[in-house]
Amino acid sequence: MTISFYMPESCLPSPDRRAAWEQNRVPALLSGGKPACAQAWLYQTWVELRDLAPVELVTSLPDAGTIVTLGNFLAPDFRAKPGQFLADVVADFVPHPGAQFHIVQNRAHLCRLPDSAFIPHWPQPNLVPRDPRRGDRIENVAFFGDRPNLAPELATDAFAADFHRATGAAFFVREAARWHDYSDVDVAIAIRDFTAAQHLRKPPTKLSNAWLAKVPLIAGRDSAFAAEGKSGRDFLTARSPADVIRLVNQLKDNPTLRRQIVSAGEKKSAVFTRDAIRETWRSLCAGFLPEAAARWHKKSPTAQNLFWLTRKSVLFLDRTIRS
Repeated sequence: MTISFYMPESCLPSPDRRAAWEQNRVPALLSGGKPACAQAWLYQTWVELRDLAPVELVTSLPDAGTIVTLGNFLAPDFRAKPGQFLADVVADFVPHPGAQFHIVQNRAHLCRLPDSAFIPHWPQPNLVPRDPRRGDRIENVAFFGDRPNLAPELATDAFAADFHRATGAAFFVREAARWHDYSDVDVAIAIRDFTAAQHLRKPPTKLSNAWLAKVPLIAGRDSAFAAEGKSGRDFLTARSPADVIRLVNQLKDNPTLRRQIVSAGEKKSAVFTRDAIRETWRSLCAGFLPEAAARWHKKSPTAQNLFWLTRKSVLFLDRTIRS
């Protein structure tokens, strides 16, 4: 059974980006918007799987078959047709009620969302690990992401100045063109806020990228980080701007702690490599999805109708979670 990855033609990569993929060069991902999300989750996955699993890339939604797509491409009132089995890649959006199955990027989301599977986001393309020659120095502390996604308390020049006075290190937001480059970074920061919000639709990618880059991470209280790692062992958690400064100084004063966190993260990173995620997708497309689709199509009309009758209420409960 062929799995169709559907994305509108308007979201396809440019010819140059497609050529890069064809030449086995993974291009840097775009920042923000539907095209970026579609290329990261759909086009990239199809490229990685096309020689390993029965998959195709389509720009029109098939009338039948098993389809993987972003639910955000579908009308709000869309419902899979009788011949369709739809796997909705939730990504940063909300689960679409018209799909029979959901793919989430946060393991903690699974317990709130029935008929779903967790698949990690692909690692940052062309990731450059920290230069080992930097040793135990703590001089550069960076946030890898768009500035609006950094906790407001940390996103000011005043905080950067206070941080430098207190730690002797520089704190900065790494520009998008260098999100892959951890070579000169000694500590990474991943704090979107200091609240107890779970952020169930957000991935653990900043943690897994830091593990792959061999850089200790100071994170917020996102559920994705807690689901994949253990605070104090393979990353650190800050609850305030003062906590960020305290933890950086702790890493600076205790090189053994820094090395232990990096070593523990390196062990955890094995499931977040490109090879590991490719195998997870291959298993999903070669076995799990066809089997799930077969079970769906064997359901009686009554059982299918009951599924659709309860679907919106179940997903309404999911959407009421403050994430």
